[in-house]
Amino acid sequence: RLARRHRSNAHVVALHATCLFMLDDVRQSRILYERARALDPMLMHEMGAYSALLMQENDAHAVYALGSQLLRTDQMRPEGWTAMARFLAMTGQTQEALALVWKAQALAPSCAAAYCAEGGIQLLCECPEEAAKMYAKAHALEPTAQTYRGLITSHVQNGEHKFAYSYAKQLVELMPQNARALAAVGSVLAHSAESHAKAVRLLESALAQDPRCTDAIVALASLHVTNNRLSDAVSLLERHLVENETDDMYTRYADVLTLANELPKAAANYAVALEMNPSNERAKTGYERVDRLMHPSAESDDGEPGEGEPEVEPSDMSDDDML
Repeated sequence: RLARRHRSNAHVVALHATCLFMLDDVRQSRILYERARALDPMLMHEMGAYSALLMQENDAHAVYALGSQLLRTDQMRPEGWTAMARFLAMTGQTQEALALVWKAQALAPSCAAAYCAEGGIQLLCECPEEAAKMYAKAHALEPTAQTYRGLITSHVQNGEHKFAYSYAKQLVELMPQNARALAAVGSVLAHSAESHAKAVRLLESALAQDPRCTDAIVALASLHVTNNRLSDAVSLLERHLVENETDDMYTRYADVLTLANELPKAAANYAVALEMNPSNERAKTGYERVDRLMHPSAESDDGEPGEGEPEVEPSDMSDDDML
């Protein structure tokens, strides 16, 4: 109601956009963020959340453009440095990204978005303990769906499934009708063999609520791979790919096709992912791996594959790389 009454107030529109982002209505949220920026080109309010949304959408160009504009507006605010840190992280420059996010934190020690950003970067650096500390700081300052998810992912990667499950339960209690919250519980349970059946039920329930819930799709596909049900994983991803056409989803689909030894189809889907995002390193690595498998190099004298031929492991289909 407040948003309807104050449609020309940039701060209110931006806050409405953040609320929708936390509820996973990314498309409408992005529209509202842009409307808020059109109303006030100097707006800084909620721009930390907007850069997180753009990163989630894997739109590096938009993250860079936002960060550049924010820095031109005010270099003494953390939002611009946080956005540029996210851009550097997306392009693989994680150490440079950390330097910028630390600058953002120094400028505004109470900026939760800056600690969230560092949490995501630390996950990229494979430092889940540091990531958990940063998400905990952000959570203490401003608990959001993003901080809950960051804490869940960090604790899972640390092997601290009890803590991860506790945060996942809290999230679903706060957002009982949210598919991603339900998927978070299912994803944690999927790491325990005795809880696989319950995890499947929860993840399928999340998909029934929202067929576009990528967290549920990825976690359920990963669980199928873990249980060596490759045909189920392939059919699941095929079924949901139409509504989730992102380079990440095509890469995951290609990963599973590789495990299922459907190499030409895997190569084609890696190629689609690279067309959508040429900087997708995982797709590049997957495409090169499949190409070597389809066109093996000269074999050694004993008939074994040449040294360095990669093996495809189910772990390639991990669902723990959420930023």
